Amino acid sequence: MSTVLVVVLLSCIGYGDEPAETGSAFADVYGAFAPLSVLHRSYADYLFYGTDVAIPESLDEACDETGYLLATLYLDLIVQTGPEIVGTMPRLARLRADLALFCESYSQVLITLTSLESPDLAVLKEASTLGVFSDIYHLQGGLQSAFEAYLDGLIDEQGIWAFGVAFSLRTLLTQTDLASIDTGLRAILYGSKDAALPPSFVSDEIASAIERLVTFADRPLDKTNLDEVRYLAQLIYDSVVGQP
Repeated sequence: MSTVLVVVLLSCIGYGDEPAETGSAFADVYGAFAPLSVLHRSYADYLFYGTDVAIPESLDEACDETGYLLATLYLDLIVQTGPEIVGTMPRLARLRADLALFCESYSQVLITLTSLESPDLAVLKEASTLGVFSDIYHLQGGLQSAFEAYLDGLIDEQGIWAFGVAFSLRTLLTQTDLASIDTGLRAILYGSKDAALPPSFVSDEIASAIERLVTFADRPLDKTNLDEVRYLAQLIYDSVVGQP
């Protein structure tokens, strides 16, 4: 599970307010950007540890999908007000511009890498020389900066909680190969690492679902457990973002 998660959430009836929706949208952006992150990390591991380089199958689609989701997020935020918006919008605008330049400069390189039947170290080295990996690192920093600007601008406890839970559960639910749940999810769902119970502003049903879900943290998931985890995560997520 992403280490970039936040720590607190929102009210139990009509949860679907702006922080929850924005947290979910950021999760989708991170998911779309993931092939670029995986490539960057894999190549770094190769350089430092000599491990094999993994090239994601959807690498050539990452630019378009990330760009589209960033544009959608930008349009959603531009009509909102609040301190979290003031700090986030300039960083999002810069990130969109940087991503557009990256995609224009390296789209053919990404297509070539995706088409390889096996990693070609010569092609990867050439991509590195061109600046592909350093620019991916720069984009990662820009995305992180926009994420943190929004989170840092939130002042309402329930809004902070909603943003963090929507982000983390959306990330969990979109994983196709979920093998375990990180123990950090408990602190997010409970509102802090020291909390003994879920937040008092959630309904009894959602509190029970949270308590059940965290029992699966940091343990292998078999088919039966995985189905229950996804059910509980979807139940909590839907309540937070206001879906029926």
